[in-house]
Amino acid sequence: MKELEAKKRIKELRSELEIHRIAYHVNDRPIISDEVYDSLMYELVKLEKENPEYKNEISPSIRIGGHVLDKFKKVKHDFKQWSFDNVFNYEELVDWEDRNRKIINKNINSNNISGSSIDSKNLSDAMYKPSYMCEMKIDGLKIILTYKNGILMHAATRGDGEVGEDVTENIKTIKTIPLILKDKINITVVGEAWIKRSEFVKINKQQEENNLPIYANTRNLAAGTLRQLDSNIVAKRKLQYFAYDLYFDESEMSELFLTKTNTQESELKFLEENCFMVNKNRKLCKDLKELQNFYEKNCKSKNDYEYGIDGMVIKINEISIWNLLGYTAKSPRGGVAYKFPADQVTSIIESISFQVGRTGTITPVANLSPVFIAGSTVSRATLHNQNEIDRLKVMIGDTVILQKAGDVIPEIVGVIENLRNSFCKKIIYPEYCPSCMSKLVKRKVGKENSVGIFCDNAECDAKLIENLIHFVSKKAMNIEGLGVKTIEEFSGLGIISNNATIYELKEKDIIDLFGYGKKSAENIIDSIKKSTMPNLNNFIYALGIFGIGEVAAKDLAKNFKTLEDILKASVDDFLNIKNIGDVMAVNIYEYFKNEKNIKNIVSLLQHINIKNDLYKKNRKNNDTKENVNIYKKTFVITGTFTKPRSYYQEKIESYGGIVTSSVSKKTDYLICGDSSGSKLNNAKEMNIKILNESE
Repeated sequence: MKELEAKKRIKELRSELEIHRIAYHVNDRPIISDEVYDSLMYELVKLEKENPEYKNEISPSIRIGGHVLDKFKKVKHDFKQWSFDNVFNYEELVDWEDRNRKIINKNINSNNISGSSIDSKNLSDAMYKPSYMCEMKIDGLKIILTYKNGILMHAATRGDGEVGEDVTENIKTIKTIPLILKDKINITVVGEAWIKRSEFVKINKQQEENNLPIYANTRNLAAGTLRQLDSNIVAKRKLQYFAYDLYFDESEMSELFLTKTNTQESELKFLEENCFMVNKNRKLCKDLKELQNFYEKNCKSKNDYEYGIDGMVIKINEISIWNLLGYTAKSPRGGVAYKFPADQVTSIIESISFQVGRTGTITPVANLSPVFIAGSTVSRATLHNQNEIDRLKVMIGDTVILQKAGDVIPEIVGVIENLRNSFCKKIIYPEYCPSCMSKLVKRKVGKENSVGIFCDNAECDAKLIENLIHFVSKKAMNIEGLGVKTIEEFSGLGIISNNATIYELKEKDIIDLFGYGKKSAENIIDSIKKSTMPNLNNFIYALGIFGIGEVAAKDLAKNFKTLEDILKASVDDFLNIKNIGDVMAVNIYEYFKNEKNIKNIVSLLQHINIKNDLYKKNRKNNDTKENVNIYKKTFVITGTFTKPRSYYQEKIESYGGIVTSSVSKKTDYLICGDSSGSKLNNAKEMNIKILNESE
């Protein structure tokens, strides 16, 4: 990015972040998700690091919190409250450890260890083999409790880190916070106020019934509850509190407390001994490798808890090392927040490419500034069609909100219009096919009659290649070894030209190509041979009939005994099948009446024998109607499970159930695994029954 562009972008990001800082921290009415906010902040920090001349003391990257609301009394904290820097992947975590090691070495070499409870040799050894206390980063509201002579004197929000809001009367309603300690000590306890997911659902339902605004998330609800002026309302909402840190008054800094709280681990045990609720889901790790394993485990199980979490807080366990490392302008060096892979991030659309699909559909694809999301780096995302572009009002150069659909496919879900500038350009569809230069045509698609742009040239190279890629895919003919690059290479060299020619490949043809040895060639040929006895539904799906996906292909196989029966069927025969509509029925009929398609099928049948187990199972289910909870019920499966999704799909279909890919009013059940996305929210909105894996 050029210098002037960077300066302008930094200014725009600061302005946008300030808007969301006030909405989130001051008014408790977030406009965007935490992940989107973090992504914008991450970009700003990166740009300021690359362009230090534009960094200043009023940047959002320097500030910690927000303003204090006037409706609560202001409280000055006895100890400054810090926030943690974020890391987003293992490489950044290693960099953090390396920086700390250098600081320790520098202090040891300069004998800057006064006040340390361990000598320089032990300190060096400890830093080179540090232990880490890993705790869940609770998605709630930070609350600081002050005890004098063992009695709770006041409770305050973090505020700007130095001054917070007095919420003592409301905090007293939280049963997990002790009002009197067993020891008459002066101590400050830090923790997180939060609310259970089940309470969140219950309260939002009450809000809807009373025509009141619903809360965006559990953190938003916890913050809103603590800012209620009537503590009776707070008491009814059953807030919880996890304690995780403490500070002693100077008068209490005796050897007794130093020995009891000289590590992060002993601090947490001390809090437990004094009747504070401390999160049990924590682990003391001997190194980063063990830490990473614990992190990955919690990435998968993060939705299993009643409390919301968006990452882990990593702290160097030894307090003496923590103190020696000190602080930056806003954060302790001895700890970081290791964020879970984001469900949403921001990026910039650099350009638009237009892809040609197997049916000739022209799909716009956004080329993005590379960004890390849900465990991988993404640089492209589909915009689907013109309707989606119009709905999002997206332009080239826009800052967009990106998420992974089903944790796999990246998609753009929103635009931050405040960051749009005069350099942004309108997205214009091409008039000619990017592959064969044929004139593109428009036609209506689907029930809503949306307009799609298509290449109608049957000989278009891009369409032929996409059809071949689809034909060999896992849910179609499942021919391993013939990946996208291999198909493109074989097609370009004329080795294969249509589906049938795949079965005419010889080992010698493959070995003669550059880069393919005898073993690779044997594996490809073996995989082709294994695909010569496909199920009817896989074969139909592999043909790539327009509008006929995996579910429709199975419906056809359940209702027609053989391929020959399908070839003889009428449009009305197809319409008699549940889930086959008018457009689909016509598409199927016309496909099997097309002379070129029939010729291709005849060529394929010279190499393959089709079986149909689904027809037999369907007839059995029609006769016995086994398992009324599943028979003819529609299911959607989302998230990750202990077994592949296909395992559950086959189970459901074996009992006469139907599995579809999207949630609608026709859906009877959503089967929900870990890391479920928008489908879970949609199901809740439609009051669809939600099942977990064991159910």
